[in-house]
Amino acid sequence: MELEIGTKATIDYVVKNKDLAKNLEISSDDNFPPVMATARMTALMECSAAKAMKPLLGNGKLSVGVEVSLKHLAPTLEGDTVSSTATFVGMEGKLYKFEIEAKDSGGLIGTCIHTRAIVTEDRLMSGANKRVGKE
Repeated sequence: MELEIGTKATIDYVVKNKDLAKNLEISSDDNFPPVMATARMTALMECSAAKAMKPLLGNGKLSVGVEVSLKHLAPTLEGDTVSSTATFVGMEGKLYKFEIEAKDSGGLIGTCIHTRAIVTEDRLMSGANKRVGKE
């Protein structure tokens, strides 16, 4: 099965307290605002692309993110709904390339170019374990 160019997948997500940048603070020197963190917007965007790829995944296979080129354009408050729509734009070798937009009640908050690959979970985990000497 192939993914048709123009295939879209959307995820609507209500921003929770755990998604706010202020909750990503690592040290007492950090001072981040109480708006949706770029990292959480990135995760939402990746998930919308992964959703588009679900029909391609056979038993034991999954899609993984390979590259993200993102612009976070506007802040989003807790409680607002963010809608992330991934559009498949074509292949780059074995990689699936998506253009993604995220919007909240005020309009566009982010854009992204994202690539994903299909891997077997066993091979992925084996490689991860070998990297740290666990296999």
